[in-house]
Amino acid sequence: MRKTWMTLVLVLATASPAMADRWRDRRDDRRERREERRERREERREERWERRQDRAERRGWVGPRGAPPALRRERWAPRRGYVWVDGRWDWNGGDWVWVGGRYERERRGHRWRPARWDLQGDSYVLVDGGWIVDGASAAPPPARVERWSPRAGFVWVNGNWDWRGGQWTWVPGHYERERRGYRWREPTYEQRDGAWITVQGSWVIQ
Repeated sequence: MRKTWMTLVLVLATASPAMADRWRDRRDDRRERREERRERREERREERWERRQDRAERRGWVGPRGAPPALRRERWAPRRGYVWVDGRWDWNGGDWVWVGGRYERERRGHRWRPARWDLQGDSYVLVDGGWIVDGASAAPPPARVERWSPRAGFVWVNGNWDWRGGQWTWVPGHYERERRGYRWREPTYEQRDGAWITVQGSWVIQ
């Protein structure tokens, strides 16, 4: 009897991790299906909105003369790998219509620009939200002067400014082991979507 009981305990102990893995897999599958259904609903909603806009334009659509109502407060919770996009007011040609907020998958190096209504002439025009490069509005400060000395088998990589956490942060220089047939290209700065970003250095063929 004792042997049978010990065998049963051993079988359960061995099977538990596998059962837990299968349970997690099913849970993840359900979560992914829910996300897919939600994304499809969002796509259909956007398509309906675009169709309404097209119909309104064909009828001689006139934008709203007054500002949109105050934004509604929505409840949401942080979700790993996603950002929350606040809801907004849309104009259907005769009245304001609330479009609820939603989650958007994160995009590395980008941030979400909220939608807004701008007054152009005597009516308001929607500037839709979208992803923009997460960079600085101003160019980086002048490069710092660093002391270094030649080292056999290595090349010196100058320090550079990098945009991190909402500010320019100095990244000190360092040595890189030489690569035959290659040369080190220093980082540069580019302005994209109205923001300054760092284009990291890399090895390029000579």
